[in-house]
Amino acid sequence: MADERRAHPRLRVYYPVRLYPAHSMRVVETLTKDLAVGGFRSLSATVLPVASELRVELVLPQGREPIMAKGRAVWFRSIPESEQFDIGIVFSGLSETDKRRLSVCLQDSQVNPALV
Repeated sequence: MADERRAHPRLRVYYPVRLYPAHSMRVVETLTKDLAVGGFRSLSATVLPVASELRVELVLPQGREPIMAKGRAVWFRSIPESEQFDIGIVFSGLSETDKRRLSVCLQDSQVNPALV
């Protein structure tokens, strides 16, 4: 079994997310594949090189206010037989208030997956 290297355990949730690469007018609209207080994995049809700085807009369920944060691509890989990519994003600027909001949202999703 592989050792878990993440500082925060990830939960498989599919929240809408918009990625705004720095110095670009392009917006990548996608879904998270898994999410934690420290970051997330999502799909992308756009190549986002490792170390790319991003603005992140994470849309939370049940009409909660979205979370706006800074992020950075930490890994990127092709998906076999697909034109999309998996990308790992770490939050590099998430306020303590938004960390708490995200943590509560993830706890709610674990307790009641129908809320996702």
